[in-house]
Amino acid sequence: MALKSLTPILTTDKMERSIGFFVDVLGFTCGKQTRDYANLYRDSVRIILTGPNEHEEWDVAKFTGQLYIEMESAAEVDALWAKVKDIAEVIYALDDFHYGAHEFGIRDINGYPLAFGAPSRKA
Repeated sequence: MALKSLTPILTTDKMERSIGFFVDVLGFTCGKQTRDYANLYRDSVRIILTGPNEHEEWDVAKFTGQLYIEMESAAEVDALWAKVKDIAEVIYALDDFHYGAHEFGIRDINGYPLAFGAPSRKA
């Protein structure tokens, strides 16, 4: 039995703004979209946005940890960092970390933590 992929589903009550963040800031493409649902794609990464539902009380984004999006190279991480560092909320700045990653962390407009990284040039 093999696992094929992992697709995070993020809840938002700001659908249009959330789509705009992923499309305009992070370069995703929006596929199927309804009033309370959107498929977002960039390369082999897929993220689903969904509106709050009746199964769970909604007040703010609830999520522990972070979504780590691996990139091809440190140079690509640098290029994305240059694009987003002044327009997204920064959790931690671009750096080379002791565990061998060249990465940074930001929050989307809902507060979900997103990390982007690649192997460090120093590794």
